[in-house]
Amino acid sequence: MEKHQLVFKEFDIVKKFENSNATVSELRTGVFAPIEKISSTSKTYTQFIENQKKRYIETSWGKTVIKGNILTQTHRDLLDCLFAGAKEIKELEGGAIAIYFSTSDILKSYSGTTSRNTKWLKDKLDEIQTTAIEFRTTDGEDFYSFNIISSFAYSTKHKSFGIVITPEYRKYFEDQLTVNYTKELPKLLKVKSALLRAVIRFFWTHAQASTMSIDNLLQTIGFPMESIRTKQTAIKEIRDSAELLKDYGITYEPKTKLIYRKGSFDNSITFMSTPNRTKELPGLSEE
Repeated sequence: MEKHQLVFKEFDIVKKFENSNATVSELRTGVFAPIEKISSTSKTYTQFIENQKKRYIETSWGKTVIKGNILTQTHRDLLDCLFAGAKEIKELEGGAIAIYFSTSDILKSYSGTTSRNTKWLKDKLDEIQTTAIEFRTTDGEDFYSFNIISSFAYSTKHKSFGIVITPEYRKYFEDQLTVNYTKELPKLLKVKSALLRAVIRFFWTHAQASTMSIDNLLQTIGFPMESIRTKQTAIKEIRDSAELLKDYGITYEPKTKLIYRKGSFDNSITFMSTPNRTKELPGLSEE
């Protein structure tokens, strides 16, 4: 294996947050649905309400339950911007992690402009804060239950806004393999389609070449399979976006219904393990 194909670094937990965007497992188990927002009239939302505000997702890498809200790529985009644009990240007593940032900088990095306002950002952070997540690996060896954010407020001491990451999410983040695509984030955020951003993020969790069927891919990224027509529309969007995906090394073959990425990453995509754990998340491609 060439060194640039898979880069593992071991730092303390603050360094891990400073040098990561997300856990590999979050991007492989549909935690953040590949949509911009959920419609209250959609079948997915109706089922969510019928299940007492719970969304169940099962993939080859794990089983996930989302409670309280349906998280989307918009929430993932904002968390990426927060992690990448943090002014300071520090560990608090009790294991929580504080992330300080400029709201104007985050909004600008998110949309390229300041068209979004602070209230909108606070509303999205509130949705993340009030969402509970349960994650269990396929082999049943690991189980986690957490909210990502416990609170957010303006800090007069740091003269900036801040969020507090819960000790439970910190533990999950510490135990899991994480991926850093901060260098590619500005380019990713220009991709208008939430579905395509989710597809790209998924393939960034594989260190080398990876292939899967289009059906399995849609299930893995948590695409709402509301009907055959909805699924066909998603596949058509992927098929019609061949040139864009090619720029990320991703190819969809309509005849075989396989989607794959060839080649390896340069240092623009890196992975980070944890100081006290060497086990890799099942399913990481190393072939």
